[in-house]
Amino acid sequence: MLFNIQHRTRYDYSKPVQLNPQQLRFHPRGDGSQRVIAHHLSISPTPLGQNEYLDLEGNRVTQGWFEGQTRHLEIMLEMEVETLRQNAFDFMLAPQSMRLPIDHEQDGICVRAYLHRSLADDAVTAFAAELSLAVERDTLRFLERLSRQLYEQFTPIHRHAGAPQTPAITLQRRSGACRDLAVLFVDCCRAEGIAARFASGYQQGNLQSDRRDLHAWPEVYLPGAGWRGYDPTQGHAVADTHVTIAAAAHARDTLPVIGVFVGDGASSALNFSVRIKVSGP
Repeated sequence: MLFNIQHRTRYDYSKPVQLNPQQLRFHPRGDGSQRVIAHHLSISPTPLGQNEYLDLEGNRVTQGWFEGQTRHLEIMLEMEVETLRQNAFDFMLAPQSMRLPIDHEQDGICVRAYLHRSLADDAVTAFAAELSLAVERDTLRFLERLSRQLYEQFTPIHRHAGAPQTPAITLQRRSGACRDLAVLFVDCCRAEGIAARFASGYQQGNLQSDRRDLHAWPEVYLPGAGWRGYDPTQGHAVADTHVTIAAAAHARDTLPVIGVFVGDGASSALNFSVRIKVSGP
């Protein structure tokens, strides 16, 4: 599929402020599942200096620093991305991937962050274990069952601001925004020995909707297949309907804008708009 995406993010400040260096994650990842055809990012006020680099997770970061004071920060993104993976299951699993827990011994230190549960909760552990036992610890059946259960039994909500809920809270409430369901999915996978991470970007979704937003979903690492996405807000594996901007072991490391401002008594207001056009099958 061919995605044409326009994304405008604007912060307005109640009085003039000094912007500290800002880290922006708005460039799609480059991998075997998507290809960046065109990408343009503009920043107002114009940065005094700008730096492009890859973070530890392999995400493209634009760092900008500024001089003087401003009453706004506006980021305009235009890009064209082709998604390439039509079949979500175009792989052959390595033998150690077929049953849970997955043997990640060969991945060693690299996989450690994606297995660590910083907010481990007994209720989430039991929830994941019950699903795993129900499918006789079959890896792909567990992932399919987990995605479908979160889709069918949890109520989706819209929350435009704030960090993700803890996995325990989302499980208890049986509701959450896409980022909340992604964090719960990741924690359930880690509880069963599957390396997992948080991904953010855009989805095809309802192209007739006037209100579009960034989207979040989980990805799991399967030896023999690599990183593969699942979307519990839709109940199935991800193929060519999602454009990944950033992915990381922790959701905080995928935020599109990270930075602070300095201004005595100043407050900020956020406005954004996202437009998505999709062509292809």
